[in-house]
Amino acid sequence: MSNVSNEQIQHVTETAPWVAACRALESSRPDALFHDPLAAGLAGERGFKIARTLPDGLWVVAIRTVVIDAFLRSAISSGIDTIVNLGAGLDTRPYRMDLPSSLRWIEIDHPSLIERKEARLREEAPACSVERFGLDLAERVARQELLDRLGATSARTMALTEGVVSYLSVDEAGALADDLHAQPYFELWVTEYLSPRLLRHYQKHQPLHRVPVRFDPVSCEAFFAQHGWRVGKIRYLGEESQGLHRPVPLPRFAKVMRPLMSQAKRRQMLRDMGYAVLERAS
Repeated sequence: MSNVSNEQIQHVTETAPWVAACRALESSRPDALFHDPLAAGLAGERGFKIARTLPDGLWVVAIRTVVIDAFLRSAISSGIDTIVNLGAGLDTRPYRMDLPSSLRWIEIDHPSLIERKEARLREEAPACSVERFGLDLAERVARQELLDRLGATSARTMALTEGVVSYLSVDEAGALADDLHAQPYFELWVTEYLSPRLLRHYQKHQPLHRVPVRFDPVSCEAFFAQHGWRVGKIRYLGEESQGLHRPVPLPRFAKVMRPLMSQAKRRQMLRDMGYAVLERAS
């Protein structure tokens, strides 16, 4: 891990310009998987500097963006009329996606990020209604109060946490899962999936030392089930990347060892990371 990236990312909110830069760099490719024309302006120089020191992040962000976009389209076509994006960062889906004008899009994130985003996007027109709330998601009482308020005016809702749960402890993630489940208007929840093998790897080799991966349940599926959510769909980034012609970026030693691995082991590696659509359990 480069010292530059460790010095740059001091707080989880600072991952937002990094992710925006990853989306901008993907958009600039001749074979871009999506186009996010606002990402570069939101990322700024700092975001691009971080992105270039963490090349693996470019692949993860590109593939997960495609996967989540597909989940959103499917949910909206099935009748979901509200999206609540918790830890929204500098995401611009309401501006770059072809969304129905009747959709209600709600973003919640740290007040400093929301203020920056509002200023940068003031002159841009989203495809649907967009509401933003500045809130530190770690403040549980304030979070519960906001979710209660949204519940009074929301109908069929999907929650989205993109790159959020990994940075929470098991207890913090459990509290968030409970708070979402306590609101009957949340029908679906899109969030990340990490295999037990990858979680163990992260405990020893943190990708960002100052912003570590703290979520480490024995099993993601079992964890969410304990909090009232069952896995409806999982799309694994490694498997998705094959169809998108973007192979997993492997270190040199892994490339050497890969031909020697069993088919089952290679398949397992493709399923280390993904995104899931969670459904409310009865």
